[in-house]
Amino acid sequence: MLPAMTTINNIYRIFVREWHRIAARPLYWMALLVFPVLSMLFFTSLMNDGVPMKLPVAVVDLDHSPVSRKFIRAIDATPATHVSMQLASEREAMSELRKGAVYGYLVLPRNLQAGLIAGKQPQLRFYYQNSLLIAGGLIQNDFTLISHMLSAGAAFQKRETIGQNEQAIKAAIQPIRVDNHLLFNASASYPVYVTTILLPIMLQLFILMISVYSIGIEIKEKTSREWLKLADNSMVVALTGKLLPYTIVFMVLVLMQNVLLYRLLMVPLHTSTVCLIAASALYVIAYQAIAVFFAGLLPMLRHAINLAAFYGILALTLCGFSFPTESMYPVFRIWGEGFPVRHFMHIFQGQMLAGFGFGNVALSYLYLMLFTLLPFTVWHRLKAAMLLQHSIERTVHVTHTSHLTDSEVI
Repeated sequence: MLPAMTTINNIYRIFVREWHRIAARPLYWMALLVFPVLSMLFFTSLMNDGVPMKLPVAVVDLDHSPVSRKFIRAIDATPATHVSMQLASEREAMSELRKGAVYGYLVLPRNLQAGLIAGKQPQLRFYYQNSLLIAGGLIQNDFTLISHMLSAGAAFQKRETIGQNEQAIKAAIQPIRVDNHLLFNASASYPVYVTTILLPIMLQLFILMISVYSIGIEIKEKTSREWLKLADNSMVVALTGKLLPYTIVFMVLVLMQNVLLYRLLMVPLHTSTVCLIAASALYVIAYQAIAVFFAGLLPMLRHAINLAAFYGILALTLCGFSFPTESMYPVFRIWGEGFPVRHFMHIFQGQMLAGFGFGNVALSYLYLMLFTLLPFTVWHRLKAAMLLQHSIERTVHVTHTSHLTDSEVI
């Protein structure tokens, strides 16, 4: 019982020491609270409406007929686009597109109405800014949808005038009726599949950087032996007491993140609160374990920080969020499994969003737990770096003193 109490006391002493270090340095508060909270609020407000609404577009109406005006009103009525200007020529429209005043423009050709009445196929041209994928995709969808709807309406009226019944007209215009059902995100809300992964990716950067820094700064400032002495030379006790304050802070941030997602943005949640907290805790601890691994692998602070930053940024590309893993080369697909955010995203999609059973995501939970074993692979290297820094300092000091003359010593 006594060793257990001693261990708890040692963890507590290191825990209190770390809180004092955090309180004494504004950098910790900025990295632990200010920047993470600001990033959460930024991405939450960015997607607050669910989808981008009323993106400005331009129309070049060369027909000036009732049909062309109907086109313009229909485009302006769509939720994603808003006709912010009507221009006289394509040159003016292209100029506005290049300046960023509009995201796209539609050209309604001359004799549009006459061509429809004569049974011809007038060509509508629309141009959109596809370097902005979300905006370009929404504008393309709205332009295509409206053109198909109005084309079908014109065909309906023409067939009706020649005496065809309604059922025959519908069968001719749309022989096969498509019945679409969106699974798990029926409103096609962007927070469900964008914000839900952006927030964890931003948080993992802060977890990695501050955890690596908190360990590396002890070695750099030559206080690591004092830290290890409080733990009776036990690395488990030393790291537990050191990282526990950060674990608590990051768990509070994760809970805040979950409130923003599932209460403010109303992202669907089809699992229990216990599973949500368990997955979040494993996510935080997995990244702290990776930070310890980096600090032990490269005990010099600037090298470990650079490695952590490189690894954290790669997660956005290789976790399967911006590009599907199934289409990656096998080496990158395997590499993507080395990011906890990849497995956390799978847990979110399968358990929290879709409501699948635990068996469908059990492997992802296992992967997150395996990440916590990484520090044991660099255990001795990190401990040697923590102990050696004072020895190196004394060696340099003794070597320097041996070159002093008697008068300099006096």
